[in-house]
Amino acid sequence: MCAPRRYLHKTASCPGVFTLRHPEWAPPRRPHYHTHITTMHSVNKITHFRRYPDYDYSRGGSMFISFHLEPRIGVFGQITPDGQMLLSQAGLVLDEIINTERQKHPEIAIRSYRIMPEHLHFRLTFAAGLDKPLYRIGRFVHDIKRLSKAKLAHIGISISWQENYHDFICLNKEINEKVDEYIQLNPMKWALMHGAGHPMKVTEPLYSRLISPGEWWAGVGNEALLQSNYPLLSIRLSRNLDINAASNVIPNIVGECKKGLLPISTFISPMEKALFYRLQQENLPFICAVPDELKTIYRPRTEQTMLFAQNRLLLLSHHQRTYTSRYEAWHSINDDIAKMAIASGGRQIYIRA
Repeated sequence: MCAPRRYLHKTASCPGVFTLRHPEWAPPRRPHYHTHITTMHSVNKITHFRRYPDYDYSRGGSMFISFHLEPRIGVFGQITPDGQMLLSQAGLVLDEIINTERQKHPEIAIRSYRIMPEHLHFRLTFAAGLDKPLYRIGRFVHDIKRLSKAKLAHIGISISWQENYHDFICLNKEINEKVDEYIQLNPMKWALMHGAGHPMKVTEPLYSRLISPGEWWAGVGNEALLQSNYPLLSIRLSRNLDINAASNVIPNIVGECKKGLLPISTFISPMEKALFYRLQQENLPFICAVPDELKTIYRPRTEQTMLFAQNRLLLLSHHQRTYTSRYEAWHSINDDIAKMAIASGGRQIYIRA
């Protein structure tokens, strides 16, 4: 039986991925639910607990699993500035072990995986009716750790894996697709976070003819978008717009952007989010304004990764400003970007239901 919606907790680090939680737990913490394997007197002793007590593992499922080295030293390879993972000798050994073990465990199918410099991500599925599914998954992970440590020791490379592993249950096709996208884009995100020049370092204050004197704005991404001579198109779409209205509005806005207007919006309402993905598909640059203060190093969301890598996105935030409510924050930011659009020689679009 699938867990009730009230037991689901959306994670910030991987959008679209949910963990299960008890109503009293926030954020979810599972110190007593794990599959732990130790070696005692040369005999594997396996202690089995249910990782998520509200999920019925006998029905099968899909899981996103990660585990890392301790200490986190990048022995499996390096990531190039363009986001390509180059496997080292140790990485090639680990890759061979993964593909060998997936053949030994036909009841567990690896749908996608990615070896990173000091950790491993993969999504697996297991069939319904599988006997002791958590035991088998725990054994599968344990075998990868054990064999990789032993084989690398033979070539003079000493590693130590973290105890246990991190996991999320993927509840539907959409979440599976988002997890696969997250796994495949992980090297690019790593390059953005750790690359030369610190591409994700937040700049503050920003200077532009569109920013009024005394205003303190911070930004991350392609700052040249704010310095360009392109007129801005401020976009605000009511969350009460229906799908029929959006089918006409969004193509018209995209058409205006193709004529030379640079879109700027909060992209918070459902229709604005739909516009976000349409602009992404059309390979158009745009500016996104948020009320939340940006930290020194910004961690891009999965859907933002390629936009930052292709210099098609600038994320703006108005620092040193406090709000009494989220409504006031979004309302204030929308007013600010509308003024920027007018100052740039552009215009604003505000469509209500």
